[in-house]
Amino acid sequence: MKSLTLKANTATIVEEKATKVNEGSFYQKLEFTKKRIDKLNTYRIERAINANNQSFVHVFSLLPLLIHLNYPSLPAYVENAPRGIWNFKLSDYQKHSLMSYSFQEAISDHHIKNQTHFDALYCMGSTGSITQTSLSDLDLWLCYSNTLTIEQYKLMELKITKLQEWAKTFDVDINIFLMNPEQFKTQTYSSGVTDEHSGSAQHFFLLDEFYRSAILLAGKRLLWLHLHKNEYQNAHNNPEIDLNEWIDFGDFSSLSTSEFFGASLWQLYKGINNPYKSAIKIFLLECYAHTYPKTKLISKEFKKRILSDEAIEYHFDPYQAMLELVTEHLIIRKEWIKLDRLRICFYAKAIEGEIRKNWRTEALQLLVEEWCWSEAQTTLLQNRQHWKIKQVMSHENMLIDHLLQSYRNLIHFARKYHLNPSIMTNDTDILMRRLYSVFEVLPGKVSLINPKISSNLAESAVTFIEVKAGSLMQAGWYLVNQAPKSQYDSNLRYVQYNKSPIKLIAWGYFNGIINVNTHLHTVSDNLNTQKLRQFITDLRLTFPIQASEMTQEDMHHPNKIRNLAIAINLVQDPTETITELPKKVYPSDLFNFGNAQKTLVGSVSIIYRNVWNEIRTQHFDGEDAILKALKLVSNRIYQGAASPNSVNIFCYSKYLRSDLREFVADLVHKCITIQTGCLLHADELRHLKIAGKTWQVIFRKQTVGIKQIEEQAVENRENIANPALNITKEKKAFPQKISEFASEGFLQFFFEDNQDNSFNVYVVDEKNSVESYYNCSGNKEEKIRKINKLQHNKRLKIETEVAFGSFNHPQFYQLISPNGELSIVPFQSRQHLDYLATQESKQTQSC
Repeated sequence: MKSLTLKANTATIVEEKATKVNEGSFYQKLEFTKKRIDKLNTYRIERAINANNQSFVHVFSLLPLLIHLNYPSLPAYVENAPRGIWNFKLSDYQKHSLMSYSFQEAISDHHIKNQTHFDALYCMGSTGSITQTSLSDLDLWLCYSNTLTIEQYKLMELKITKLQEWAKTFDVDINIFLMNPEQFKTQTYSSGVTDEHSGSAQHFFLLDEFYRSAILLAGKRLLWLHLHKNEYQNAHNNPEIDLNEWIDFGDFSSLSTSEFFGASLWQLYKGINNPYKSAIKIFLLECYAHTYPKTKLISKEFKKRILSDEAIEYHFDPYQAMLELVTEHLIIRKEWIKLDRLRICFYAKAIEGEIRKNWRTEALQLLVEEWCWSEAQTTLLQNRQHWKIKQVMSHENMLIDHLLQSYRNLIHFARKYHLNPSIMTNDTDILMRRLYSVFEVLPGKVSLINPKISSNLAESAVTFIEVKAGSLMQAGWYLVNQAPKSQYDSNLRYVQYNKSPIKLIAWGYFNGIINVNTHLHTVSDNLNTQKLRQFITDLRLTFPIQASEMTQEDMHHPNKIRNLAIAINLVQDPTETITELPKKVYPSDLFNFGNAQKTLVGSVSIIYRNVWNEIRTQHFDGEDAILKALKLVSNRIYQGAASPNSVNIFCYSKYLRSDLREFVADLVHKCITIQTGCLLHADELRHLKIAGKTWQVIFRKQTVGIKQIEEQAVENRENIANPALNITKEKKAFPQKISEFASEGFLQFFFEDNQDNSFNVYVVDEKNSVESYYNCSGNKEEKIRKINKLQHNKRLKIETEVAFGSFNHPQFYQLISPNGELSIVPFQSRQHLDYLATQESKQTQSC
C-alpha cells in the first residue's frame, strides 16, 4: 500500500523522525507512541467537530459525561445504573454543561473517579472521516472488563436506550454497544443479529474496522495499537506494562477466512438501509479475498505507520484508506467498471445530508479533480434527491448488481478454499430471511426502490396502457410516466411492464410514483380511469405505504399476512352486461346469476403486505377467480396465528357493488377465522356453488399447503437429507407445531431430541412438503455443515446459469419443551442454549 493518508487536507500535522527516541528504552518508545496516537486522536475529534453542526457537537461532547455520571438532574438517568469511566477527566465544555443542568453535586476528582464500572468509551466508523455527514450515526463501544451482574447489564441497556432517545431530540442517531474484551477475544456472542449488531456474522473484520477508526473519548488506551507484534505477544510478561491501564480486544493471529461468508452477508444486510457505505465495504472484502493469503488489513498497515521511525502525517482517514487500497487493487486487475462504481458510491456517501463548506468539501473536490470527473458528473450526483424514476432505477440496478455480484464472488472464494462459515446458524437465518425479503425476485412480488437513493419519486402524470395479444409489443400492461398523447421523448419517458395490472399499480403506489397530486390515465378496454382513481384512493385510505418496523420475532416466524386488500371486478366486470336487475338478489345468486348461472365476479385482484414487509400481489380472471383467491388467502393465513392487522374488500362493479363486496368479505372472513382457529368448525364453508358447479372447500388439520408424507415428496429430498442424516425415512405424523411454523419458500430443518440421546429431523421444503427422519445419531453441527455444503454445491450449479443466486439458505430449528409446552426456536439461539443449560442443571441436581 503506497499511502494511507488523506491527500486532500489543508492542515497537515507532521512529526519529526523518531529514530533516536525509538532507539531508547521500551518505556521511552511506548511514551512516544502514546503521544503520537494522542495527537491523532485529538485531530480526529477536531475534524468531527469542525465538520458538523452544534447539535452534533453537543451530543458528541456530553455522551462520555452522561455515561460517567448518573444523576436525576442529568439526561438519561436510570436509578442504580452502572456509571463511571476509568480515569475520566472533565472538559471545559462538560463543566459548563453541568452548570446549565443545575448539577448541584460537588465536582471533585474523588467524586468524578468514584465507582468506575467502565474501562473506556470509543467512537468508531466514519466519525471524523471524509464520509461523515449530517446523516451519519455515531457508533460507540462502551468497554467493561469486570463482569456486570445481569441486573446491572439490564439497567445499562435501559440507560443506553434513554441516551439514544436524548440524542434523537438533537437529530443525532447513536448506537452504543456494551463490549467486554475478554468475551470478544473468545468470540462469545452476547447478542444475535439486530439492525446494528452483527452478532457472529463478523469478528476479525469488525476488529479491523475498530482498530483503524477508533477514537478514544474517555478511559483506557488500546494495547494492540501501541505495540509491535512481538511486544504485544509478550505484554503479559513485561513488567513495564500495567495491563490494568489498557484495553485488549486481541489481534489477528487467528484471522479466519471462514468469516468472509458472514461478513459479506452482513454487508448485504446493511446495504438495505445504507447502500453506499455497504458498497464500499463489500469492495474492501473482495479486495481482502483476492489478496488472500497475503491479505493486507488496513488496521495492520495503519499500525505499521504509527509505530514506524518515519515522520507521520496525523490525518490518517479510515475511509480514505479503504478508497486508496481498493482503487489500487482494481487498477492492478484492470476492473475499470468496478473502479467507476467505487468512486460513485464513495462520492454519494460523502455528500449525503446537509452540505456545509469545510475541510470535507475541499477534500472531495481534490478527489474529483484526481478522477478527472466533469462538472456534469458531480452535479448529477449532488442532485440525487431530485432524481425521478428512470434515473433512480438505473442507479439502483447498478448498486444491486454490485452488491449481489460481490457477494457471489465472496461465496466462490469461500468454496475455493473449502471453508465452513463461522457465523452461527441462528444469525444466518435472520440475515437470509431479511435478504430474501428484499432481494429475492418472485412472481407477484413488488420490488421496492431504495428510498435512500431519492426520497421523492412522484410523477405529475402516469398512464396505464393495456396491450392485447397480437400486437407488436408484448401482451400485458405498461406504466408510462406521461399523459396520453404527450410528445414522445425517450429521455423522459419511462415504461415499467408487467403481465398483471395489479402488480403494476402496486409498484407505482408503494414506490411513491403515484401520490395525491398525480394525474392518472388509462388506455384500456377493461380498466377505465375512474375505476383506477377510485382504487388508488381506496388504497391510500386503508393501506399505508410506510410499513411498521419489523421485529426480530417477526423474522423468526412465517411471513404471514399483515395487511390485505382485495379488489373485486377492477379489471373484468360481468355486471356491465346485466340488462335488468331482479327485485330481490340473494347472496347465492351473485355467483349463479340468472338462467345462465353466470358468476358476477369476473376478476379478483389481491395485494398484501406480510410481516417481513414484502408486498405481494396476485390477479385472477374467469369463473374460478374467487375460488383461487380464497385458496390463496387461506394458504397465507397460518393456523394458530393472529388475524391480519387489516383486511379491506373493495368492489368496482357497475351493479350490485355493495352486495358483492359484503358477500366476498364474509367468505374471506370465514377463511381467516377457520385458519386462525377463531372458528372451530369449517362446516359453514363446506361447499360453494359457482357458475352452476359445486365446489368442495377442504380445510386440513395442518396449515393449507403442508402435506402428509408421501413417497413422491420424500424422493425429491432424498439426495439432500439422507447423506447428511444417515437414517431411513418413515411415515409418521410430525408435530403439529411445525405446521404452524413452516414458511413457504424456504428449506427448513427441525431437530427434536429423544430420551436416548438420538434425535428426529423434520424437513420442510420450499413448497411445504414434509418428510421425517427418526432416531438419528451423531453431531448435529456436523450434519448441518454437510447439509449446507450440499446446498452450496446445488446453488453453485444454479448460479452459473443466472445472474445471482437465491437467498433460500437452509434454516435450522430446535424443538424444545420449557414448562412442558412445545415450542420452536432457532438452533443455537439464546433460547436454545438457555434451555440446554437449564436441562443440564436439572440433571446435575437429580444426580
